[in-house]
Amino acid sequence: MIDRYREILENDLYADNNSELCDCFRRLGGMAFVRVGLTKYRAGFMRCFAHYAEVFARKWGESEKKLHSKHIGYKYVFELMLKDEKEPIKYDFRYILDETPNSAEFCEIIEAAFLRYWTKRMASQMQHLESLADVAARVGDVRLSRYLAAMPGTESYVKTLAARYTETRELISLSKLHNFIFGNNSRSNFAGCEKSVAMLLGCVVAEEFALQYEKFPTENHLQRDIHCDIWIFYAQHGPTLWTNRMDFRMIKSPSLRTEVKYYLKHRFCGGIQIKDRFLTTIAGALNLLCEINPIIHYFADIDETDARKLHMTIENVTHTPNGRVKAATNIMGMFSALKVTTKYLMGDHRDENIKSPRPHANPFAAYTFHNSRDFVKNTPVIPEDIMEKMDAHISELSEDYRLIYKIFSETGMRAKEVVFLEAGCVSKSRYENVFDLKYKPFKVLSARRRTNRPDYHTINITGELAEGILRHTEKTAALREEHCLPYIFLVKRKGFRANMINPQYFLAKLDELAKKHNLWDEDGTPWHFTARQYRKTLAVTLIENGGTIEELAYLLGHLSYSTASSYYAEVRKKRLAEMNSEFFRKKFELLLSGEQLSRFNEEERRLLYVDFCLSSRRVEFGHCVKKLSEGDCDGRSSLVNCVNCKNLCTGKKYLPYWKDLLSDQKKLVAGLLRIYQQNSLSDFHNFREYRQEQGLLDGYKNIVAAIESKGL
Repeated sequence: MIDRYREILENDLYADNNSELCDCFRRLGGMAFVRVGLTKYRAGFMRCFAHYAEVFARKWGESEKKLHSKHIGYKYVFELMLKDEKEPIKYDFRYILDETPNSAEFCEIIEAAFLRYWTKRMASQMQHLESLADVAARVGDVRLSRYLAAMPGTESYVKTLAARYTETRELISLSKLHNFIFGNNSRSNFAGCEKSVAMLLGCVVAEEFALQYEKFPTENHLQRDIHCDIWIFYAQHGPTLWTNRMDFRMIKSPSLRTEVKYYLKHRFCGGIQIKDRFLTTIAGALNLLCEINPIIHYFADIDETDARKLHMTIENVTHTPNGRVKAATNIMGMFSALKVTTKYLMGDHRDENIKSPRPHANPFAAYTFHNSRDFVKNTPVIPEDIMEKMDAHISELSEDYRLIYKIFSETGMRAKEVVFLEAGCVSKSRYENVFDLKYKPFKVLSARRRTNRPDYHTINITGELAEGILRHTEKTAALREEHCLPYIFLVKRKGFRANMINPQYFLAKLDELAKKHNLWDEDGTPWHFTARQYRKTLAVTLIENGGTIEELAYLLGHLSYSTASSYYAEVRKKRLAEMNSEFFRKKFELLLSGEQLSRFNEEERRLLYVDFCLSSRRVEFGHCVKKLSEGDCDGRSSLVNCVNCKNLCTGKKYLPYWKDLLSDQKKLVAGLLRIYQQNSLSDFHNFREYRQEQGLLDGYKNIVAAIESKGL
């Protein structure tokens, strides 16, 4: 039997029929079968095991099974090797190699068989640039990375996939490329990934992105293609690219869509604003117009009736599709977009290739929205108590966010100006413990260049803030050198590309602190922070502390005094609102109506307050609010000079006197009525004495009712 066993192994007689091999196993037993094969006929035995490992790998690959274990058990190969349909062998093959040294080499043979099977299968997929997600789902991410590392065409496959992102003008990233190859359920840099594969993916993505970083923004003009429904624009933003993807398919009418494309092609001929939202604005308006009037196919089909119906429809819509409250500025934006597009289609700049009819009139020109600033929600000033509480808890933020918080609160800079601060932005000033901070005011940068002003604006900051900025500058020196960029707020998380710090994340952290520490708004909700609030708060604080318009304009980097003047006007309005009827009621317990106060400006109200404190306006039953510029009192010569006067303001301490006067006047009027009845006089309503006394009675009643209703 042993001789026959040797003959089977040495001549590979098991390849077509394993029945004799099974007989040898039955006669020798499991342990002896392996021991004899390995000690006497090792080469033949290992060749036999490798053969069945190949068969097992092929059959497993053709099935729907999935690998879940770290190692493939050798028991499956022995089961296949000694499988007898006529006389099945009952044996637990898990322990067949227990007394065999170096049994791990059998698992290696199986892994090698799987490697040969799957790499052959993967080669075809890689040649056609297909995803290997189906392979990863069967054998796992770790084994797939091993197979990729063993294949000679892997580098070419990965580079070609990366180049395809550039060809389709899609921004590449490690997660995108990794998810395409391994499947969406995988993640980059997973444990057990072959280092060579991980390095290859990282290097290829970095090289391709470097190409895209230079290529995409310079090719923006090529996107203005009338025959393409998707335009993709890019702009450099620090070490990354910002994207604006315009999908014209959101305009349902193909003909209107084409006309809008021609206008946007003209709009972007001078330059492309990466945050342009014109398409989103006009698409909603055009779709509504088509719903209102289905016969509209071109802008030339829109008449004044359609424009009027659109205006009424938009006004009746209170919420956006996202559930937000629709702002009045949305209507202005829609009509403005429709107006300028129609004007382009009517004007001399119209592209000669446009085949649609030319509009003969602009039905949207009649819609002019005056005082549009009044419809914009003003940025609120951060209340002093909220600022104090936030200062107490700011230590809970990271070091970077604490620095940004100080810059916002002490300088009032805009978010982009803070994010793009450059190395060397801080320098010594001529004042002790005061430093200069230099930054680019991007919002007015083009205006500064038109007026031949320098790109950088300089303000003074405290020594403490300057020290924090310098410390952070040193911290990010290596990252700046790596990317050849001057910005100090570069950040890089493990596994991610370097980026500019996101102020929205910083503001979200402030909102979390507001919820955590109960920093409530007036309506009982947690205070919501925005970057502009710090700018507004700093401006108001400066004004309230006696700062001039010139100082405010310099600090905030305004090119003209008009914006600074608007801050002053808002502060004056705020102060005027604070000295309202409620203010005077609490201070003096006087009933001073809003109508009476409306005649006084801020300075006059302050003087009125001083007069009330000095009692220089006291009259018989209250205080007189007659303006000195209006001359002497006209009622001094009348019998009752203050009761029905519009300038009288009275209060709680005078109520008993008013009630006495009311009681006496009621008796007086009742006496007159008795006399008229006794003398059978029915037309007494026209008598002068009756009208005077009844008017006085009504005046007393109104004053008593007003004092009692206001709780004075």
